[in-house]
Amino acid sequence: MLTLLTRRRSVVAPVAIALALCPAAARPAETPSYRVVRGEIRVVCPLTVGGLFETKTTAISGTVSPGAAPPGALGGEVRVDLSSLDTGIDLRNTHLREKYLEVARGEEFANAVLSAVRLAKADTPSFRGQTPFTGTLLLHGTRRPVAGQADIHSEGNDVRVVASFPVRLDDYGIAPPRYLGVGVKNEVQVKVSLVATPGTAPAAEGTR
Repeated sequence: MLTLLTRRRSVVAPVAIALALCPAAARPAETPSYRVVRGEIRVVCPLTVGGLFETKTTAISGTVSPGAAPPGALGGEVRVDLSSLDTGIDLRNTHLREKYLEVARGEEFANAVLSAVRLAKADTPSFRGQTPFTGTLLLHGTRRPVAGQADIHSEGNDVRVVASFPVRLDDYGIAPPRYLGVGVKNEVQVKVSLVATPGTAPAAEGTR
């Protein structure tokens, strides 16, 4: 018995020393995350009579983190407060927010949320460059897939993302805005520019 205890101690001691020297091995895995600290959304709205106008907001927030699989998949979401959209004309703002986007109907109408993003060319969490992407957009109480292009690059410790994707209004049950015989075409272009700062988030279940 004494011999057996001695052997066990001889095995346990080196393992304990190794864990002490490599604390990361003894802790749950952590996944890098990025929190949006500033940004702007511009929606380019082409008019039925020619020309266009833009509606903008800087009310953008959210946190995303690379998932375990598939490569390029991001957890988390990016959220935009639609009640802050500004077209540059007060009456047009009121019509857009209240009549067409119906922001007063609840959270799923007051906010647009992009989630389930996958960067097609991102094979590592440190990917930088241009890539197609896909995601799911919640807008006007409806979730639909979207696809576009993104450009990701570093700014010191932060990451800047510039992305764009088309949205068809009728996919989300939104009537194309119209006033005094002038309307907005059914497809608009969403342009996103944001800066995110790095942090850490606990690994999801099944990735530890």
